[in-house]
Amino acid sequence: MSTEVLTSTERKMARAVEAMERDFQGIRTGRASTSLVERIHVEYYGTQTPLNQLAGISVPEP
Repeated sequence: MSTEVLTSTERKMARAVEAMERDFQGIRTGRASTSLVERIHVEYYGTQTPLNQLAGISVPEP
């Protein structure tokens, strides 16, 4: 394998791990969090739009 492919793959894997760590930081045991869906994008009139711009996202009180 070429070093270019290995370097590119390592960089992509590092970014994936960083993204997963950010996602895990938003998880709290026993409590729902709106941060889990903040980065979800949906197609809206042919454009990818963040879900939180289209709808109010809230967590009901227990």
